Amino acid sequence: MPRTADPELPHRILKAADALWQSGGEEAVTIRGVAAEAGTTTPTVYSYYADREALLAALRTLAFQRFSAYLAKSRDFRDACARHLEFGTCHPRDYELLYGRGWMERVTKDAQGSEIERYTAHIVRAGVDEGRAAQVAYPVMMMLHGVVMHRLLNKKPSPLGRAIAAACLEACMTLLESARQGK
Repeated sequence: MPRTADPELPHRILKAADALWQSGGEEAVTIRGVAAEAGTTTPTVYSYYADREALLAALRTLAFQRFSAYLAKSRDFRDACARHLEFGTCHPRDYELLYGRGWMERVTKDAQGSEIERYTAHIVRAGVDEGRAAQVAYPVMMMLHGVVMHRLLNKKPSPLGRAIAAACLEACMTLLESARQGK
């Protein structure tokens, strides 16, 4: 009798890859390891993902969905900035996948655009003219990213790290206020 296709297999493969990424980062995600974790064969994984890079791109999409859902709960601009910092601290592997080494090879131009649009929309809702909002969104994103990467590289929470995060949030608010005033 012919074997029936397992409708859960694509989900199991991605879940297995995600589990490997979360526990060991990029080096842990191999096609062979994903197959073993998912309880399938290497050729079967290749039937869903052309190569390891395609699998990493799918993982990035998954991480971006989690990041977007986390930020979607933001009440306002300051909260969005604070949630960005929190996500990077609470979900370091997802953040690494989104913005760490090799992210430029995994991200599409559309994804990059949607990321800046999210901050631009928060800034417009906070009272900044749409024409100036992107000029504020880029430095805000880069400051937030810098703080998260500092935290990820230094691993241990510290008073200095908390002071840097607080200063970053204040700087984001200062940029917003300056843009509101047309400066």
